[in-house]
Amino acid sequence: MPNKTIVILGGGFGGLAVANQLRRALPPEHRIVVVERQSTFYMCAFNMRLMVGEMKDRREGERELAGLARKGIEWVRGEVLEIDPAARKVRASSGTLEGDYLIIALGAEQDESGIPGFAESALNLYDSNGALMVYRALQEFDGGRAVVLICRTPFSCPAAPYEAAFLMDTAFQGKGKRQAAEISIYTPEPRPMPAAGPETGNAVTGMLKERDIKYYPQHKVQRVASGARKIVFEASEASFDLLIGIPPHAAPKVVREAGLTDETGWIPVAPDTLETRYAGVFALGDVTSIRQPNPTGLFLPKAWVFANEQSRVVAKNIAAQIRGEDKSSRFDGKGSCYLETGDGMAAYASGDFYAYPEPRVYLEPPSPRYHKERRELEQEQLEALV
Repeated sequence: MPNKTIVILGGGFGGLAVANQLRRALPPEHRIVVVERQSTFYMCAFNMRLMVGEMKDRREGERELAGLARKGIEWVRGEVLEIDPAARKVRASSGTLEGDYLIIALGAEQDESGIPGFAESALNLYDSNGALMVYRALQEFDGGRAVVLICRTPFSCPAAPYEAAFLMDTAFQGKGKRQAAEISIYTPEPRPMPAAGPETGNAVTGMLKERDIKYYPQHKVQRVASGARKIVFEASEASFDLLIGIPPHAAPKVVREAGLTDETGWIPVAPDTLETRYAGVFALGDVTSIRQPNPTGLFLPKAWVFANEQSRVVAKNIAAQIRGEDKSSRFDGKGSCYLETGDGMAAYASGDFYAYPEPRVYLEPPSPRYHKERRELEQEQLEALV
């Protein structure tokens, strides 16, 4: 069989996962190339550890992408400037690449400028520097309104804003300041993590109520009035003393300019194979738009657990095509997620997001066991990817 080149755009979780899967599945004469502008890989899940001071520096959760070479994976450092999906050609700041297969795993970009006043007022939970600033702010906080603000949907890691609220509750309890603090979540969502189904959403709502965390669904922010320390919604306003925000997310500009996105603003793919409308071009992870095949009309959450499973499917199918095998693998929409709840505990959600007539996802109550499992899994994934 002739040698093939697989070009992977993006060295985040999904891109590195599929690169590793392909390398294990194919002999070394087939090139696997990862294009990534950063020199390191960092797991964003570690932001929660930064937020509570468990990690003191982002570098504790980083690995050098140069380490891919020892696995037989090429890393091309450069920014993706132009994508020609029909020709499977990519122009990057470091040169032009052509592949027999092209995998787009560029993730979601955060747009702090998308909400006027956000950058001036909010600490961005999804940025590692922002998470460190949250830690410092929690240490200095003596009382008032602490708000977690979700600006737009969809966004990466749907559980993270709720985890942040639980961790804030624990932090204030530890300081003896909980009675002086009001913790609130404002979100445009109808309920927590709606794509996981009503049972999970209701369970999380109940947990928030038990911890006296105020929950305001269906609130779409228009702007943040920095001087007045107010959030302006479509039909109301809310004050804050500490604002932790999740900015609007969007597919990278280069993806949109390539004509790969649809009306959702993300790349549509086949929900079972992750194929785009272009032959030999796949997309996975947060950059995709995957409608759940049930009447809910909801989309698959943007979470690393799905990117991980999708990488297995894409790698198996590409490897089978290269070997000339008549078989295929299918992504079944099943997934799981740990939900940090503070006090050294975590809950565990798992189930079928493709179930009919609605997702069947169940939330196991918080326990130290799940917290330990989460920590071990995060570390395992970090070491395995690079």
